[in-house]
Amino acid sequence: MKCVGKIDSALKGFQTRSSNFGNASQNLIGLSREPPQSDNQARILQYLERNPSSHLRRMKVDLGLALGTLRYHLQSLEKQGRIASERHESFRYFFLVSKYSEYERNVLKALYHENTRRTLMFIMERKIPTLKDIVKNIKISYAAARWHLDRLADLEMIFELRDGKFRRYQISANIDVVIGFLKEFYFDEWNTWTNKIVNKYLSLSNEA
Repeated sequence: MKCVGKIDSALKGFQTRSSNFGNASQNLIGLSREPPQSDNQARILQYLERNPSSHLRRMKVDLGLALGTLRYHLQSLEKQGRIASERHESFRYFFLVSKYSEYERNVLKALYHENTRRTLMFIMERKIPTLKDIVKNIKISYAAARWHLDRLADLEMIFELRDGKFRRYQISANIDVVIGFLKEFYFDEWNTWTNKIVNKYLSLSNEA
């Protein structure tokens, strides 16, 4: 009986060791599947090259990285002096260091959000539209329009004019810089917008 007990004990010990070895092997395999840190950081740098002024949540989705992993690499890249971040309102935006001036970073932040970008482009198109014009053409609420206009004014992209009881908005941004970034990072939208303006101009010419 003592012999049987020893055999059972030995078998249990072997099974425990085998289980631990299996778990360790799986952990090693799992680690081998994780991209090296340098690969993740290279991906982040390439992403910011193509998508300047991106914020954390969008980068997480586009890069497919866990939020903690992404934060770790972004902090590491900032410490290395390879990227910089700026907070504006509730968002933190990330840029490659030395690639853009402070003014250019503000333009990129203004263009990043779709309706803020559309609002800016509409003001460029209409010169000095009213709040009502913006609401009607962008198809957003008055509250949303004011939020986007306040954001653009805060970034020094537009300023407000008083015209009797109306508020009008005019571009103060450097048009060449705005157009350059629209062409580079939002080409499809830029192309659609310019075609619309050309067609509108041709239509007016034909009527005249």
